[in-house]
Amino acid sequence: MDPPIDRRLMNRLVRAVSSITGFTLLSRILGLWRDRLMAQALGADWVAGTFLLAWTLPNLMRRLLGEGALSASFVPAYAKLRRSDPEAARELLAQVAGTVMALLTPVCLLVAVASQVMPAEWLPAPDQGGVPAMRLLLSLNSVLFVYSLPVCLTAVCSGALNTLGHFALPAAVPIVLNVFWIAAVLVAGPLGITVDVDIANFIAWSLAVGGFLQLLLVMLPLWRRGELLWPRLRLPARGTAAFGVFVAMGPTVLGMSLNQISSLLDQLMAYYLVAPGAVTYVYLANRLLLFPHALTAMSVAVAVFPKLAHEANDVDRAGMRKTLDLAAAATILVTLPAAAGLIVLGDDVVRVLFLGKKFTEADVGPTVLTSTCLVAGLPFIGLAQLYARAFYALGDTGAPARVAARLVVVNAALNLVLVLTTSLGTAALTLSSSLSALLNAAILAFRFRRHAAPAHDLGGAWLRAAIATAAMCAVLPFAKVGDADASTMERAFGDVALPIVVGIFVYWLAHVALRSPELAALRRRRGGGGSGGASDSGAPAA
Repeated sequence: MDPPIDRRLMNRLVRAVSSITGFTLLSRILGLWRDRLMAQALGADWVAGTFLLAWTLPNLMRRLLGEGALSASFVPAYAKLRRSDPEAARELLAQVAGTVMALLTPVCLLVAVASQVMPAEWLPAPDQGGVPAMRLLLSLNSVLFVYSLPVCLTAVCSGALNTLGHFALPAAVPIVLNVFWIAAVLVAGPLGITVDVDIANFIAWSLAVGGFLQLLLVMLPLWRRGELLWPRLRLPARGTAAFGVFVAMGPTVLGMSLNQISSLLDQLMAYYLVAPGAVTYVYLANRLLLFPHALTAMSVAVAVFPKLAHEANDVDRAGMRKTLDLAAAATILVTLPAAAGLIVLGDDVVRVLFLGKKFTEADVGPTVLTSTCLVAGLPFIGLAQLYARAFYALGDTGAPARVAARLVVVNAALNLVLVLTTSLGTAALTLSSSLSALLNAAILAFRFRRHAAPAHDLGGAWLRAAIATAAMCAVLPFAKVGDADASTMERAFGDVALPIVVGIFVYWLAHVALRSPELAALRRRRGGGGSGGASDSGAPAA
């Protein structure tokens, strides 16, 4: 029998998750609209593939240095100083922001200039697009790579806001970028920008501007609170807290990067081994994965990380392990049905979201198959990221780094084997990513036992979630009411939205019948408030 779940602890976590989820949902909806516009405007040819490949580089910087390694190293140090010396915490924030500016500004300028002067003939060109594709890649890279600077600074400020108990505003930041991206696609035609290459360059400039507005959005509240001092535009001195943050970043970059590096490898191999346009299938698969991932696993991980960092200082770490196991149970509870539901409804989702104009019927099948293979790994991606954050909260950056280093090699090998020996195409690339995520989650979960023995049996959580998910999937095909000749909006409601609502109800009903303790713990207390107040402990505000 599973031990009782601390409802007060879970409710605090749920309130923090909920404050993130609302804005994240809006951001993801706008993101899907953006992707729909892009797919229909550029299709799946070499221009679209080249743009997405160029966008991958600053996006990788954002996930590794901004939201990944830098945030994972900065938040525990900032949370610790907030409890003991708030003035030192403000100084740490200024030093970290200044160091990011001092390091990335010359790098961004160098990349921008080099991309402008480098001959396109020096780069290996794909069969489709050839040298013009490389010219476009360099042109886009000179603009998009600059986005790395504001987005990494935005991640630092967002980490500070999360530690202070403010989760909604950082979650709303991506909305700004989506609005700029959508506006760029919509106004390109009226402005007379109709050639594919010109559309791609116009969107790139819009994204660079949007990145700096994102930064402004998170800087202002910190400035008003007096938490943001003038950035120290120099490298931190040895022995300071800021120096420790950047030292910890080294192995953390690799430790948190498996999914991101795997995604980059997938797109590079799709670009050169399959076709440049095939990058669109991998990109759309990642976008479909990120929608449920941001609403489920990522929300749990972001909300629980400051609390893990706070409890990591306890002598027996019993509280931290309990928090970690509860977060893992919550991750399983929400990611397994999300993955299964998206797989069952995959064909309808792709048709509703992307089919039209330059995204043709021939593109639907590869996108669905590629997405299915990637979404299958959602629960393991979420668990791996959660366990990695637990290691970082303890200051143990080596273990996740060593595991990830090996698995990046494994993933690359699986990519080559599956692409060259099967007819899966881009789906082979995403299948290897899911298998690597499974291995990553299993190894990290096993190795964390060295720091703290499990306080909660996750076997029961997996079993109950699997039974409820099976019941949900059995009902989904019968919940679709759209006709074959229905309009896009009618199909969106009858074949996607309605089945999702029915599926959620069936999933909840199954857990009620199973008397799942996870479901009981997720119920909020009556009269519970939000999480808008600051929390000096670094935990989500009660």
